[in-house]
Amino acid sequence: MSPNYEASRLWLDALIDPLETRTWISLGIEATSQAPATREFNMGVLQT
Repeated sequence: MSPNYEASRLWLDALIDPLETRTWISLGIEATSQAPATREFNMGVLQT
């Protein structure tokens, strides 16, 4: 499947230009570092 087809079905949040990948990752890390942890992490059931 092409990314354009998936985006037209709203299966993707955004199409990222490969040259902007580092910027998007940095924004994600910054956002998560400022979010407080409200509960302890629970892995749940892991199926492999």
